[in-house]
Amino acid sequence: MHKKRGFTLIELLVVIAIIGILAGIIVASLSSAKISSRDAKRISDLNSVRLALSLYYNDNLKYPATLATLKPTYIPAVPKDPNGSDYKYSCLMPGGGVCGAGSRYHLGAVMENPNNTALGEDADLAQNANGYAGSLGGATDFSGTSTDCVNTSGTELCYDLTGY
Repeated sequence: MHKKRGFTLIELLVVIAIIGILAGIIVASLSSAKISSRDAKRISDLNSVRLALSLYYNDNLKYPATLATLKPTYIPAVPKDPNGSDYKYSCLMPGGGVCGAGSRYHLGAVMENPNNTALGEDADLAQNANGYAGSLGGATDFSGTSTDCVNTSGTELCYDLTGY
């Protein structure tokens, strides 16, 4: 008797199914790593802009009306969010008005991971009718609970920084 060597169709299907399951697990874990990476870049970018804003304030005793004013003297290029949009920025005056001496700023980005620990360490401030305050809700600019910052389940996703 001559015995044929090789795999049966069932054996091949089982191996292909196992490889497919392992590939699915790897892709799912890479997705969360990409989200964490983009969030880390956002935090790093905002800290770079914060430093540039501090340098600008030291020279001008006010914050700029737009982030574009910072380049090239204070920062080589204004970073963009990993999704391609601009970071949120507002130059604010206590009691309203245009940006000038005594101004403050509000800078932020929308994070992707609602469990990011940095969300518990940010400013969560909003401008209300009386100027810049710690109250949330009813904000006229980017804030911890504005519609820009809350996902469909009501979880806050804004990482925001302020300067006085």
